Amino acid sequence: ECQGNEFSMHMLVASNFILNRSPGTNDLTIYPWIQQYCNNLSTGDQLTSVAVPDIDPHEISADSNFSMSAGDFLEVYDEEAQWDCIVTCFFLDTAHNPMAYVECIHRILKPGGYWLNLGPLLWHFSDVHNELSIELSYEQLRRIIVNTFKFQMMIERHSVSSTYLQNPDSMMKTVYDCIFFVCRKPLDSSKSAD
Repeated sequence: ECQGNEFSMHMLVASNFILNRSPGTNDLTIYPWIQQYCNNLSTGDQLTSVAVPDIDPHEISADSNFSMSAGDFLEVYDEEAQWDCIVTCFFLDTAHNPMAYVECIHRILKPGGYWLNLGPLLWHFSDVHNELSIELSYEQLRRIIVNTFKFQMMIERHSVSSTYLQNPDSMMKTVYDCIFFVCRKPLDSSKSAD
C-alpha cells in the first residue's frame, strides 16, 4: 500500500487531475512561469512550456493500492503501526510543532519500519502573525528523533542541495541545503517513546 497526503486544496486539485484525468505521458502543456515578471534573461523565458506528467499514472498497476489522503497529517493518520515506510519530502518544516510530527510518525510506523526524509527547516509559520510555531535547529530535532523516540539513524547527510519549484532559466535561483536521513524505528517497542 502506498498513500500520498496533502493539505493544500490547490495541490489536491492538481494532484487529482494528474492522477485521475491526465490523458497520458507528456500530453499536457503548462506554462508555470507565465506570471514570473522578474529575473528573466529573455522575454521567451516567461513563455517556457513544460510537458506533464512525466510518468503516465494510468500505467500504475491496478492492484498497486495507491491512494491520496486529503487533510492535516496529524488528523488523518492515527492508526498505530500501519506503515512499513514513511517518506517526508519538504514536509517537517510545515509543522507548527515538529515534535508532534515526529510523535505521529513514530506511532503510525510499524516496529522495524523506515522513515526517509529530505528537506530544509524553513519553518513555515515562524513569521506568521497569530500562529504558534516552534522552530528547532536540526541538532535539536535530531535529538528528539534519536534520543526521545529511539529511532536508529541509518543514513544521514547534511547540505544536500535541492531546489523547489523554480524556473531553471531564471536569473535568480534558490538552492536549499537540505537534511537527508534514513532512520529505523526499533523492533522492540518497549525501547520506543510512549
